[in-house]
Amino acid sequence: MTQAIEIGRYRKLNVVELVPGGVLLGADGRKLFLPSHLTPKDVAIGDPIKVFIYADHDGAPQATTRVPAAILGEFAYLQCVSVTQVGAYLSWGVPKDLYVPPEEQQTPIVEGEGYVAVVCLDRKGEQLIASTRLTRHFDYDVEDVEPNDEVDLLVYGHIDAGVQVVVDQRYRGLIHRADVYSELANGAQLSGHIRQIREDNRLDVVLTRRGIEGIQDAQQVILAALKEAGGSLPLGERSSPGEIKRALGMSKKAFKRGVGSLYKARRVVIDDGRISLVDP
Repeated sequence: MTQAIEIGRYRKLNVVELVPGGVLLGADGRKLFLPSHLTPKDVAIGDPIKVFIYADHDGAPQATTRVPAAILGEFAYLQCVSVTQVGAYLSWGVPKDLYVPPEEQQTPIVEGEGYVAVVCLDRKGEQLIASTRLTRHFDYDVEDVEPNDEVDLLVYGHIDAGVQVVVDQRYRGLIHRADVYSELANGAQLSGHIRQIREDNRLDVVLTRRGIEGIQDAQQVILAALKEAGGSLPLGERSSPGEIKRALGMSKKAFKRGVGSLYKARRVVIDDGRISLVDP
């Protein structure tokens, strides 16, 4: 008896047969066809191939080596390629465009425009669809995060209070208006830090951590360390995060941002694993 194959996820499937125009992959008692133009060269029976599983218009599982913009449960900025009487369709890197039913559209979707959407299942759990009604898809269990955690942000909306963001592909976040120093378009991907966890389990975030992780503070720490060391430090691109942490008390990412800003301001020079003051 064949088992249902979970769609919307990656799988590593073994080649079980070479056929004209492609190969057959074994998947839970089924054989999925993968065309030659999507198959690695010189593939042999028994070789594993990493594929993404989706369903065709009839609900039958399909395999592809093309990389989707998002998998099941993830958020991404996607372009609308067509709108019909039954809904909209978004391009996401897979042969079958992603369907957005009218009831899953936060506002009516317009062809040619881009939208942040989440990949989810339809009501029957048989087809992958997209939704721009994001709030119901966020994870409001925030036990895994704490203030000052570094996070990835995806801008999805703008309200009077500030800029709405998806945090780490899971949580609902907001960059307050006072912390926004440049225009942030929907779909922008940024790095930030959690400022606080609110009582409603939404996250207030900033683009840089207040304190040592901020670029200006990182600059000050680096400059002070350089002066104390006589104008030069054996730190650079190849330095390990541990070396930078021990020497300066900051992350490698903060170090790179700080050094980059100082270099643009012509306050330091960078030379093969070493940074030095321009005017010691």
